[in-house]
Amino acid sequence: ICRFLRDCYKQSNVVHNFRKKMTFKDIKEKYSDREPAFPSNCPEPNEADLNELIEKYNCKFPKSFIDFQLKFCKEVPIGDFAFEGFGFANKELDPYMNLEEVLKDYAELKFPEYLTPFRQDNGDFWCFDNRSSESEFPVVIFDHNSNGIESDPNYKWKNFIDWIDKTMEDEY
Repeated sequence: ICRFLRDCYKQSNVVHNFRKKMTFKDIKEKYSDREPAFPSNCPEPNEADLNELIEKYNCKFPKSFIDFQLKFCKEVPIGDFAFEGFGFANKELDPYMNLEEVLKDYAELKFPEYLTPFRQDNGDFWCFDNRSSESEFPVVIFDHNSNGIESDPNYKWKNFIDWIDKTMEDEY
């Protein structure tokens, strides 16, 4: 009986951990040997600039992205690949790391309005798909060559934190 109960306990913990949503704290612990995403010598993302961008480009960001910008980018890593072309909400930043540049480039191309980009690379945009009824939007890649969302399931993520985690796993 003791063995049976121990096995049931282990199994319930596996199921519980599988269903548990990953948090920024989990990412920070999982990749504790990695540098934080945001360089310490740059002007930090701020709420005023983020709100201005949301209004100017009529875009929607999930809470996790907003929290990352305003609270966690100085603690949580995103990896070198993800950092390239990632937009941070501070208008004083250089264009290569400025969220406004990502949003402006996307808007000029007249791509779908239901997508909100946060990163660009080689003409493609990593976006939140705002058609979701969930509060945390899935992350997709808008491929400029096909003029549509990348169809490969390896390039779709449940949410922003899942994207960070999978990107880090792929990179390291």
